[in-house]
This record gives sequence, structure tokens and C-alpha cells, in this order.
Amino acid sequence: MSKVSRRSFLKSSSILAAAVAAPELTAVPRVHAGEDNTIKIAWVGCGSRGSGAIQQAMNADKNTKLYAVADAFEHRAKNAVQMVKDTQGEDRVDCPPERTFHDLNGFKQAIDCLDDGDVVVLTTPQGFRPPTFEYAATHKKHINIFAEKPLGVDIPGLKRLQKANEVAKQKGIQVGIGLNNRHYFRTEETVNAIRDGKLGDVLTTWVYRLQGPHILNLHEGYTDLQNEISNIFCFDWTSGGFIVDALIHNIDICCWCMDDYPVAAFGSGGRLVDPHDKGMRRMQDQLIDCGAIEYIFKDGRRMNLHTRTVPNCWGMFQANVQGTKGCAQLGEGVGDPAIYEGCDMRNTEARKVIWKPESPSNDSYQTEHDLLFKAIRNNDPWNEVEYAINATKTAILGRTAMETGDYIKMDDVWNSTRELVPNIDDLRLDSPSPAERDVNGNYWIGQPGVTKLS
Repeated sequence: MSKVSRRSFLKSSSILAAAVAAPELTAVPRVHAGEDNTIKIAWVGCGSRGSGAIQQAMNADKNTKLYAVADAFEHRAKNAVQMVKDTQGEDRVDCPPERTFHDLNGFKQAIDCLDDGDVVVLTTPQGFRPPTFEYAATHKKHINIFAEKPLGVDIPGLKRLQKANEVAKQKGIQVGIGLNNRHYFRTEETVNAIRDGKLGDVLTTWVYRLQGPHILNLHEGYTDLQNEISNIFCFDWTSGGFIVDALIHNIDICCWCMDDYPVAAFGSGGRLVDPHDKGMRRMQDQLIDCGAIEYIFKDGRRMNLHTRTVPNCWGMFQANVQGTKGCAQLGEGVGDPAIYEGCDMRNTEARKVIWKPESPSNDSYQTEHDLLFKAIRNNDPWNEVEYAINATKTAILGRTAMETGDYIKMDDVWNSTRELVPNIDDLRLDSPSPAERDVNGNYWIGQPGVTKLS
């Protein structure tokens, strides 16, 4: 562990120790800050997903106001405030310049603006999820949390968030997590039908995401770190990599259907085609373009994952479940899940539907916020962190198996000390990038047979 990493670890440990020792942890506020019962919202991370999440949070409860904003970039923080004014109305925003923060530690100032019963929406790049979640959960005030998925990019960060969530549970903090497919009514009904035996015994599952690549958009005058934060899906330390960020929804759905999580995995993958190649062959990001992973459960069943991000190829985005009575098609990318006879889900003319959900379609992104704010208003228990940690951990297991080409046990991954951002607490917008590069300046990409678990 580096000196910076050790300092960060001791800092977070002392925060947690102090929070656990605090006598007011068991006090759950019965009223919300503000005499008019308004819930104030701090929005941390004003990128594309955050722009949707803040709208959904405010739509979930009309007696909310945007009260503070923080983003790495000053212009994005200011633009975010104006965007909410334009979409929600000026009366829904009380966020003057003195509560509009930027740089990578602005989240602390934004959260400090809140009072008991208020809400923070955490939609930063995923590498920042553990420290931002920890600060909100261990704050001296009762700050409710919405946090986007995944919950970390490496195991040390995930453990840090898990420990902070123990404090959140003791304090009675309501926590919603952005695995929104859990709240798509038709998917939920289909999973319940599978677990109730409509498929018979579940034998195996498949996770698919076959699509085009994310395109890197570099900004002239930006440092490496600033460009990486602006292109979060192209770098491991910001997103966790394509497996962790983009396939976690259907990994979660398949494990939900299996009613278990895998104990090991093996696989391979990496980059075959460089979408940025201009003849120089310099790797400008860490995007993989292919991956195949086989997860093993303790009873011997399998979950297979296949991903490809190569241009001009056939695409597919779904989860499949095979049982002794038929097969199911569901998950992210599937608006109309169903259970079919036999094994063939591709032949649309021949396949026979044997069960379909009766639930209406819904906006699951909105529903996840509706449920969180309802729990806050009713003072009901609400904490979605446990299954989100398991889904994130499972995705990291798969990424590790793919990068190494080894047969990897979950227990060994859970003991990994590799940190993609060892100095996360000390990063500032003018800091050097934490992304690994080789001697030629190329970004690191795992190589099966070369990369090892650490």
C-alpha cells in the first residue's frame, strides 16, 4: 500500500470509527428539514446520467428543491443548476453560486449544506462512489442517499462502501441504488415467476451486451485526468471497465433469477479492434471490445457472459434464462420479457410463448426514485446496498477472470488489494491521472496469460 493510499485508508477508518461511536446513530428523524417539510437535494456529479437522476428525484416528490450542486468542472456545475431551472421551474431551485461547488472535493461542501432528512444524489464517475457515499453515510447529520451503480471499481473501494453502509443502516438512512431494472415491473414479475417454478429448475443463464464502441472525445487543453473524467466509460478507474459498468444490470438480473451468486469464474477478452486507430496503434483509452466469461455457482450451475463492442456487427442486449420447462428472455434491453417453450429464443416465427407478465410498462429509472422518496416520507426502512454490492463484486470477479485468463475464485477476488485509484481522497482536478500506462505511454489493458490477480 502506497503512502498516499495508507493515509487515505487511515483517514476513512477514523471517520467510520467516530461515526460508529456516535450516540445519535440510532436517532431517525421524524420530520424533514424546513418548516414547510421541503426535502433539499444536493446533486453530486452533473454528467449525462446525473442529469436524468436529478430530474427523476425531483419528479418523485414535488416538495423538493435543488439546494446544492457539485461537479469536477465549474462550467458543468453552473450549467446543471440552469438546466434544472429550465426543466423544473425557478421555484424548484434554491442553489445560488455560493452553493455551487466544483473540483473533486466539492461533494463535501455540497453535502454539508444539507440538514437532517435531506437527500444527496451521487452520480459521479464510479471510482468516486466509495468516498462520496462514505462522507454522506457517516455525516453528523441524517443524509439520505441515492447512489448510481456500480458501487465501486475495485474491491478495496467496495469494502470501504460496505463498511460505510453499516453506519447508514445503524442511523436508519434510506438508500436507493441505481440498479433500476430491479424496479421494472415486468422484469420483477418475470423473475418472481421464474423463482416460483414457471421455468421448472433453472439450469443456466446468459448475459449479453453486443453493441458499438464508446467513442473517445478528447478536449484540447484538458489534462489526462480531466479528459478521463470527461470520458468516464473509456477508463477503468472512472467506470470499473465495460464489464463492471455496462453489464452489471443483467449480471444482477441473472443472479436474482438463480437466487445465488457465483463462487468462481474463468474467461478471456480484451481489445481486437482499436476504433481510434489512425495507423499509429497508440492505445488512447482502456476500452475492451470483446469478452467471454463463465461464472460457476456452488451447485455447479453456470452463468455465461458475452460482450462485444466492435462497429458494424450484429447487436443484442438482454439476459436469458434456461430452465427444465422452457427459456426466458428478460433484463435490461428487453421491454417485453416472456417465457418460451423449449430453448430457441431467436426464431421469432417458431418460438411459442408460454407465459408473459401482466404488469404495465413503467419507467424504472423514475420508479426507483419514487420508492426511495416514499420510504423517506413514510420513514420506512429502505436500503438497497446489499444486492448492489453483490452485483458489483460479481462483475469485478468476471472482469478479473477475463483480464487474467485464470480460473478465479470469488474468495480470492474479495481478498484482492489492487486499487485502481489508490489516492482517491487526495485527487484534485489538477492532479496527475491515476490510470496505468506502459513505457510507451499506452493505457494499460489486461492481457490473459500475462495479467495476474493482485
